This record gives sequence, C-alpha cells and structure tokens, in this order.
Amino acid sequence: MRKNEMAEQPESASTTWHDRIFKEFFHRFLPQFMRLFFPEEANQLDFDTLRFLDKELVINLPEQTLRITDVVAEVGIRTGGKRTILVHLEIEAYPKRRFPNRMFEYFALLRVLRQQSVFPIALILRPGVGGLRWQTYTEELFGREILRFHYGQVGIRDISGEEYLNSADPVAAALSMLMAADEAQRPIQKLTALQNIIASGLTDGDKLFLIELIGAYLPTADLVDLGGTVMEQIADIELTVFERMRRESRKEGLAEGREEGREEGEVLGKRLLLRRLLIHKFGDLPQGVTQRIEMISDDAVFDSLVEQALTAASIDELTLPELPVDVNEDANPA
Repeated sequence: MRKNEMAEQPESASTTWHDRIFKEFFHRFLPQFMRLFFPEEANQLDFDTLRFLDKELVINLPEQTLRITDVVAEVGIRTGGKRTILVHLEIEAYPKRRFPNRMFEYFALLRVLRQQSVFPIALILRPGVGGLRWQTYTEELFGREILRFHYGQVGIRDISGEEYLNSADPVAAALSMLMAADEAQRPIQKLTALQNIIASGLTDGDKLFLIELIGAYLPTADLVDLGGTVMEQIADIELTVFERMRRESRKEGLAEGREEGREEGEVLGKRLLLRRLLIHKFGDLPQGVTQRIEMISDDAVFDSLVEQALTAASIDELTLPELPVDVNEDANPA
C-alpha cells in the first residue's frame, strides 16, 4: 500500500510551456533559487562547479518507460573534497496523485545510474499544496513501513510574496509575482519588481528573461487598473525592454544583411527577433515554422506576430502565413 497527500489534478495543456520557462530559469538562476528556498543546503554547495546534465535520461522498464526530462545538475560540496551530488528539480503545474511516487522513482533511478547522492526538489505551480515544506512518500508491506522518502517542495503559489519582493534580490522579486498576494496590490508589486530587476547588476539577458517571466505569469492586462502613474510606469518599463530586444535583433540583422543592403538587414532583424521570441517560449522550432517565418517581409505582419508571440501559449495560436502547396506536400518518388 502506498501513501501520499496529493489529490489527482487535471493535466494542463500548457504543462510543456511551464517546463520550458522554468528549465531556462533554472539554467540561469539555480544558485539563487537554492539560496532563497534551501539556504542551509545551498551554503554547503560550491556553485562554481555547477554543470547541467542536458541529456534526457530514458529508462525502459517491462511495463513503462521512465523519462527524466526536467532539470538535473551536478554540483560539488564545499567540505567534500572532490565529491559531487545531483540536484534534481521537477517542474509540475498540476501534480497527479502518483507524483510523490514518481519523485521517488526518479531519485532511485538517478542514484543507481549515476552512483551519486541526489537532492530532490519539486516546484509546484498550482496553489493548495502547502508552500515551502518537505514532502514524504512512504510504502508499507504486511502492515510494516518499508520505505520513507523525502523531497523538498516549493509550492510557490502558497508562499507569501511580500518578504521576497522586499529582499532587494531581483530573482526573488521576479518569483514573488507568482506567490500569494492581495490582488489589489499587484500593480504596485509588479512595478516594484520590475524596478528592482532594472536596477540590478544582472546582465541584460537575465533582466529581459525575468521581465518576460513576470509578464508570462502576471500580464499587465490582468491587473486591477489603478490608473495614474503606476500603470504608466509598468507600461513604460515593458515597452523599453521590448524595444531593446527589437534594437538588438535589428542590429544583428543589419550586420548579417549589410552586403545585401539596409532594407534586407531590417527584414533579417525582424525575422531574428521573431525566431528568438518563439524559441524562448516554445523551444526548437519545427522546420515548417521556420520556413513560414522566412516568407515574411511585411512590417505590419512582423509586428502583429511579435505581439502574438508575447502572449501565445502555443505556436498554433500564431497567424503565420501558409506554406505554398509544393512545400507542404511530401515528394513522392516515381
């Protein structure tokens, strides 16, 4: 008999979207995340040795195939000489009843395959799971407990965001926008978080990512409209960041298209911007999508697609031009 505390939840169509966002988040900010939520353990880790295991781990069992597709990182221990451990982070939008069991299975497989100690963490993106805590998975046989497994849980929606917002840490400020808060205070909190990020010493790429993260989970259009300067300042910051992305893409496009003239460089820059946005949100692009982007040269179409890309949950929501029939059809050998 197996015990756990989580109830079954419906699977979200946007689970893959959540995964992509937070996989990139952890690749950028894993040390900061650990220091925020597991400070005692983080103090014992040497993040200068951090490296990510990028290959998907697939284990074929008789009745199922297990895939460890989220984030697995190797990091040294400060007092452990050359000893390293694994940090496994599972990103879950809607955890199912078997989720604790799956965390144990991943732990066991990593332990066996890599012969290293494993620190397991689950980031839960729905409310009602208990916030920051250690979860326990147990198994019993013949009335006797034969297994007790623990993993760290960050139920981010159940954590109060005020302390993190006011910590002067830009990563904490960004994550606080996913945490519990008074909806009436959201506009002011979002402005504070954006200002914190802009004023930080992060790279432009990291700043842009955190601002996009906030925009993805707390769109300005969903905020209580307070009117006045708060909403105007939020809009100004978001527009400034968006225009910076446009300019950088345009510069690269102009450099690539210099030999073919300025107009071609402008088009290349717009294509580059659109591809960057889509890859950032949806991962590697299918060949057909790339081909359809290459067909675009009209400014209005580019602007419309960039706006769509900022809010779309899937590539299918974009109004990309259709490929010619001869491109869509597979070649049939005679």
